[in-house]
Amino acid sequence: MTRGPANSREDDFNLGIYRMQVLNKNQTLMRWLKHRGGAQHFHRWKQKKTEPLPVAVVLGADPATILGAVTPVPDTLSEYQFAGLMRGMKTELVDCKTIPLKVPASAEIILEGHISLDDTRDEGPYGDHTGYYNSVEKFPVFTISAITMRRDPIYLSTYTGRPPDEPSILGEALNEIFIPLLQQQFPEIVDFWLPPEGCSYRIAVISIKKGYAGHAKRVMMATWSYLRQFMYTKFIIVVDDDINCRDWKDVMWAMSTRMDPVRDSTMIENTPIDYLDFASPVSGLGGKIGLDATNKFPGESNREWGREIAMDQDIIDRVTEKWQKLNLPTSGTPIWKIRNDDQ
Repeated sequence: MTRGPANSREDDFNLGIYRMQVLNKNQTLMRWLKHRGGAQHFHRWKQKKTEPLPVAVVLGADPATILGAVTPVPDTLSEYQFAGLMRGMKTELVDCKTIPLKVPASAEIILEGHISLDDTRDEGPYGDHTGYYNSVEKFPVFTISAITMRRDPIYLSTYTGRPPDEPSILGEALNEIFIPLLQQQFPEIVDFWLPPEGCSYRIAVISIKKGYAGHAKRVMMATWSYLRQFMYTKFIIVVDDDINCRDWKDVMWAMSTRMDPVRDSTMIENTPIDYLDFASPVSGLGGKIGLDATNKFPGESNREWGREIAMDQDIIDRVTEKWQKLNLPTSGTPIWKIRNDDQ
């Protein structure tokens, strides 16, 4: 929990989940990346203040507060407000004992303290959610001035490693929060999926109701620029709404039949990227690729476009009836039951 130096919306309360490496009994490191809200508060604080930045650390909060902390809401919206929207009631806050910040009243454990403006130490290596150890880097020191807690507090924690794991399951829950945020601005988006095996944010698959030539590329650019979290998404695959974007078999079929590797690939260089991504040419700066696996409209292709094989409803009903009478396997969705809209 941080607050910036100015009385402005961008310097309002910010919640973020950051890694902390223990140094001694009352000091840790605060590993926040430059893109994150807490780090931006810290940067603006250093420009205007000489005293260390007050920070409160919440160890164990209610689910809405935790999800609010990891959701990349717009800078003008407090994560406390967003948590209240998800919970259906505002977050009850109480004053800290030694710093001018407010924290959730229901928190398990609170660490109060300040972050030094000039004292940095080596952080890492740490086995991260990517499945790799990250490099050692300098991060600022957090000095604890008070610890408060509930009676018999619960220490909330998790572990990290190559997905699938517990954090990747939490990432799938977060995925469902992103969908209405995206659809509010881009109603043509039907579904949105961040595959867990893509580290929960480095690959996105989006299905859309395509309306015009170039529509898929517009959705790629919009997604990359809409929420800060999507700066870290290296690959975006856009498919039509007849494709289940959460089923790799469906997505691979669309890519292999509706996409030309040269015409339908959009590559961008020198963009902000995940600092944990050692595959990028420069730390924090790398490329992105968008793959348009949609059916092509006039202007996108001069060739006659293929027509998907489909059965009429009478044949579907007859085959389905015989299939059941013969006691044939019915696991999954039989291909003849796939909807045949507009065919």
